[in-house]
Amino acid sequence: MPKSGFIAKNISKTVSSGLDILKDIHFSVPARKTLVLLGPSGSGKSTLLRCIAGIENYSGTMVYEGQSLPHMEKGAIGLVFQNFQLFPHKTIMENLMLAPLLKGGKKADILKKAYELLEHFGLKDKVDAYPHQLSGGQKQRIAIARSLMMAPKILLLDEPTSALDPEMVNDVAALLSDIRASCELLVIATHELRLAEKIADYVLFLDGGFVAEMREASDFFKDPHSDRAKKFIANMH
Repeated sequence: MPKSGFIAKNISKTVSSGLDILKDIHFSVPARKTLVLLGPSGSGKSTLLRCIAGIENYSGTMVYEGQSLPHMEKGAIGLVFQNFQLFPHKTIMENLMLAPLLKGGKKADILKKAYELLEHFGLKDKVDAYPHQLSGGQKQRIAIARSLMMAPKILLLDEPTSALDPEMVNDVAALLSDIRASCELLVIATHELRLAEKIADYVLFLDGGFVAEMREASDFFKDPHSDRAKKFIANMH
């Protein structure tokens, strides 16, 4: 296993009922890459993502560039939830500025960065809007911009197409490709095969909490090894 990039060893997650959600997961991925967590519903993708984000307890170790994830600087790992979780009572600008201000940043610098991100995402006219006034695609861009406000090294996205119309997969893929340079590692949980094919450098295929396969995306989509992955791909095409 390599000594740099993202390394996960012996990751397991058991809920209070005794059900094993994640079962002794091992994988590694280099920095500056996009890792897609692929698999059917209930396979453990979102749970693994939340473990990486530090909002779920787990056993095992996860390290990025030699540093244990729990000891990384606050804001180094950003998570975009599938329902976006914007604060409904705050304007778009207030949503973007809240976390950096709480971290102690200078208001002028934070405001400047927020305007730059809104312009980059084509939403500079939504500064004073509220989340309920935005479309699903606009909310997604704001949720990503809010995460980027903290300059995360690792950006996690949970089912980024789930709240959007199916025909927006190409738009989401373009958006994710656009933000790859803004962080060191993208990790995306999805069951959307078309999205994974467009953006993944590596695929971690989960089945029932186990790692069925972990391979470079081009090899995985060309010739999946596990029967479960073969069936999943066949059903999705």
